[in-house]
Amino acid sequence: MSAYTHSLHHMKGSRSLDASSNSSDTTAKVTNVKQPLYAKEDPNHSHNHHHHHHQQEGRHSRTSSTTTTASKKSIHKATDRDDADHATTSVSGIPIFNDKKHGLGLLKSFRQQGVPEPGRSRSWPYLGYMINGFKNLFLTFYFNWPMLFTAPISSAALIFVYPTSVTFLVLFEIGLKLFMETWKGAELVRYISLKYGQGFGAINWGAPELLLSDSSAQLVQKTLPVLGLPATPISISGCRRRTFDLSVAQTFVLLSSLIYERDARKVKEAYDLYATSRKAGTLRNPALEAQAESIIESRMKELLWESESRIRQIAESWGLHFAGVSELKSLGGPFCGIFWSESVPFILVAFKGTTPTNYEEFLVDATFQRTDARSYLFGCVHQGFYESLFSTSGFGDQDVRDPYGAILAAVQDKAEQIQNQLGTHEPVQLWVTGHSLGAALSSLLFARWLKCPSDLGRRLVLRDAYVIGTPAVGDSDFASTFASHSNQPVTRASTLFRIINKSDIFSRLPPGYDSKTCGHAIQITRKWHSKPLKSFPSSYQPPMQLNIIIGNSSSRSSSSSSSNSSQHQIVVHKKLLKQQHQEERLDEQQALLPNWAKFFLHKPWVQRYLPSGNPIYFIEKLYPFFLMDHIPSQYFYGLQRARIYYENEEKELNNEIITESLKL
Repeated sequence: MSAYTHSLHHMKGSRSLDASSNSSDTTAKVTNVKQPLYAKEDPNHSHNHHHHHHQQEGRHSRTSSTTTTASKKSIHKATDRDDADHATTSVSGIPIFNDKKHGLGLLKSFRQQGVPEPGRSRSWPYLGYMINGFKNLFLTFYFNWPMLFTAPISSAALIFVYPTSVTFLVLFEIGLKLFMETWKGAELVRYISLKYGQGFGAINWGAPELLLSDSSAQLVQKTLPVLGLPATPISISGCRRRTFDLSVAQTFVLLSSLIYERDARKVKEAYDLYATSRKAGTLRNPALEAQAESIIESRMKELLWESESRIRQIAESWGLHFAGVSELKSLGGPFCGIFWSESVPFILVAFKGTTPTNYEEFLVDATFQRTDARSYLFGCVHQGFYESLFSTSGFGDQDVRDPYGAILAAVQDKAEQIQNQLGTHEPVQLWVTGHSLGAALSSLLFARWLKCPSDLGRRLVLRDAYVIGTPAVGDSDFASTFASHSNQPVTRASTLFRIINKSDIFSRLPPGYDSKTCGHAIQITRKWHSKPLKSFPSSYQPPMQLNIIIGNSSSRSSSSSSSNSSQHQIVVHKKLLKQQHQEERLDEQQALLPNWAKFFLHKPWVQRYLPSGNPIYFIEKLYPFFLMDHIPSQYFYGLQRARIYYENEEKELNNEIITESLKL
């Protein structure tokens, strides 16, 4: 056991499936022969012709069982554009630039990587989680017993808080498992989501307008040109200065919220098909074996593609493209994808956090332990975060998956394609964001690129990271070395902004003297404060003057020329979503409800006591304030309040200048 064992609390996905395999085969061609929803392999297909691949995706979208008639037309139009030099994604949702460098099929790549079984297949996962939690607590004091005298408050927190947390999490997840599976609560959640939450997941169903409104779409579209501009050079002076852009922050909150809308059920279904392929591989007849693998693999690709369809659909209405990059050694849990634009030279790496309903993987891999991170980073960091992102032996010596390598290959190849598309040799601007667990992973990725910018090559330049609701990810050594790298040289513009909303408890975890934060904190205050934002340096970070700007001003001229097309995009998108929601068969979903849920649904007093007849409002009223403050929509509304404040402040300043000039 490493001497770097410490206690640290957060959640992590399981160890089951890495859909980011760079060796995925995208020579898939959808056809209606025999299996109308399955993709067939086309050995004559060439990956050098991206436009031909767009046509294949158009045929795939016409066969998708979840795509509406209007969305088919929209996707077909999008794929008919002449963008032969621009990358798209494969039918599995993996960027095509990864696939054209490797010739292996999806199943073969999984098998060669030695993908282990998911944690959910283990027996007694909850008991194993508790045993590991208390074992790590014991080893913490075994290797660092003097802390009982040198840090008595932190020791008391370890002794009382962490065992209580472990027990609470186990009991909570057992209760959730009973409700979701035994009592068929998952069907009730799905029904509520479809009827009241526009089909969004639990993270976004309370505020679906956040992703569907015209104002959100216009905000993102006006901010895109800003993301492609090079950083303003930092001059050496007697005061350190950096700039925090409210429009960029709000846009990243929207995209961090959007990436939650991947359908984890389809990802798990794809894994189940992968498990089926193992049995198919034992067939003695090679022809039957090849045919079975072809059917299973094409269906897996379709499921992985469909799992991200909602993200791609909304992102397209915002003028963005999306591609999934890596599963981060999980199954429907933490997830990494990239957003980019066809007309602006930037790439945004976004991480998805874990949802509470991913209970079994969540419990098996939740950990209190830190690990030595000097192989890729510095100091000690949360073991769960670190092993999710970097290639380690934490999941076994045979696990050769490298999520960081997949992300790096994706952004490098995408940058090359963007440069070719735009006909420029200027480096592409690279941004990072994420919410909750995704914010923690974003912090580690940003730290790696601070330490080793040569990983990015000459085609990319690291910009800022806007991380939303992140906990502390490392110890004092990590935080101090992070601050050192962020100041090498002193004119380095890349900054990590930690956005904290009011009383968000996850931004204050874990407790203890050796849990240090990194970057520069931007805290959203409560309404009674004089200013809506408060900034302060994180641990070991030197103080600096922070200029808070509203943004969008530099992009208004470039956005005005395309305003008509943008408005048309928004209108078409809203029609697609409305039609898709109407075509969801609520009657079929209602038929799947358990009897106890049907009993309550038909009671008039239930509807009478629900606010606006919507149970989602009632559910969110039960959230404690420190949990409610963690939801992305609350971050967005807090930043919107700050935007209104600074806009009014700017108007007052302009009026004063005009008044003084008139006096002169």
